[in-house]
Amino acid sequence: MSDHLYKKIIGFALPLAVVAGFGAVSAVALAETGYVDSSAGSVVRTASGCLHTPRWKPEFATEECDPQFVAKVEEEVVAVAAVTVERPITLAADAHFGFNKAELTDEGKAKLDEVVSTLGRNLKDQKIEVLGYADRLGAAEYNLGLSERRAEAVKDYLTSRGVPESSIVTTGKGSADPIVGCEGMRGAALIDCLAPNRRTEIDFSAVEIIEETPAVK
Repeated sequence: MSDHLYKKIIGFALPLAVVAGFGAVSAVALAETGYVDSSAGSVVRTASGCLHTPRWKPEFATEECDPQFVAKVEEEVVAVAAVTVERPITLAADAHFGFNKAELTDEGKAKLDEVVSTLGRNLKDQKIEVLGYADRLGAAEYNLGLSERRAEAVKDYLTSRGVPESSIVTTGKGSADPIVGCEGMRGAALIDCLAPNRRTEIDFSAVEIIEETPAVK
């Protein structure tokens, strides 16, 4: 056999001999990291580099074994770090009213002031739905009108604080969707008990810019 052919055969068989040698000491494990490791816990190497398992992926690359893949993954992460997505967020608040009244209480105004402050600081393109409610005392038609006036009172207050009128939609719901029932109560006690039903519900649908880094595939 010629020296040239002998060297080629030896060169081809060497990687297999290295793996077989590790197998003689202990069965080669398929590491969860994507690299074949020995019983001593070190990555099995051949003349061509670290041995990969069938599970190996570029994101499993280590600086020691595959520095070229590590650099590529880092570049991809940096590239997507600047991507922004828009997600809807919702804020809710109740502005309470006195019995048989459509004027906001001081507590209601304070809550709306907080909402306006939040709108100006964090949100854009706000769409606001104001639902007015009455308690169950009185005629249904009257309560419907009262709930509409309460919704309009909230709208007027918001616009007076700089919220665009075109962003606000109002709806009167009458005595629908009560929060409390107050069964068995009468007179002033009943009026006080039903106070949570004399309200508006304000739903803010807006978008907040959030920076995301998708997982590298």
